[in-house]
Amino acid sequence: MAKFSLIGNPISHSKSPDLFKAAYGECGHTYTLLEAPTCREAINRFTGEGYTGSNVTSPFKDEIMDYISHPDRISSILGSANTILLKDGEFHSWNTDYYGVQNTLLEHFTGESGADTCTNSAATSSPGPMPVLMNSDGTPLKALVIGAGGAGKAASLAVKDMGMEVFFANRSSHAAEPFAKKIGAEYVGLEKIPLLLPQADIIIYNLSMAIPQLNGVCLEGKTVFEANYAHPNLANKGASKYIDGRYWLYNQAIPAFRIFTSQEPCTAAMREVMGL
Repeated sequence: MAKFSLIGNPISHSKSPDLFKAAYGECGHTYTLLEAPTCREAINRFTGEGYTGSNVTSPFKDEIMDYISHPDRISSILGSANTILLKDGEFHSWNTDYYGVQNTLLEHFTGESGADTCTNSAATSSPGPMPVLMNSDGTPLKALVIGAGGAGKAASLAVKDMGMEVFFANRSSHAAEPFAKKIGAEYVGLEKIPLLLPQADIIIYNLSMAIPQLNGVCLEGKTVFEANYAHPNLANKGASKYIDGRYWLYNQAIPAFRIFTSQEPCTAAMREVMGL
């Protein structure tokens, strides 16, 4: 029997324990919330209390990399991880948020979940072929990704690898601009969002709070994909298609739990728990 957890702060609202129980039923493994004020304290508790693996959420997705000896390709590019595993006394990392974004968009744009294509390889360092989404005329879709935390970086890389033109918006350029340049996206300040909205096909929103640049804005004709499922900010902004964060959580959990156990989860039970 292995012990797994979710590391973050605050996380009392998280559906991750319910997802894990649904995924593996009576397998004997446990999954608990490991809430701590600092990443260092979370890691100390992880090692001291005998955990095997953990999902990682805000605000520790970037800082967790300080403890990783063996990052996979994606978490290495992002400098951010949401899944860790302790093997032979050393931490390995993955970023399954990347797959969560890709599989959610595939499901909503093509009707295919993608769960058996680009997530099967998440337990290795070599992802399979990247799905590509384009406009009907063959031109790249344009994605406006708002927020440069761990989820925002994962979303930007995910849609860039799906063939999209990506605008990466954040209040500060300090970390966001170098990352955008690294992956071939374009950094923009939040003040430019109203100018970019008319040309954006997809808006991926990764902030926990509303921003004034979207006050009074109608998002008709746009697809909005929001990470925050507990307290959404854009659900009532008139988007033609609104995708809430439950899909992201579900689609990132599938490869994460494969990494944890090397077993296939019960996705039907997971979808029921999430109300999908």
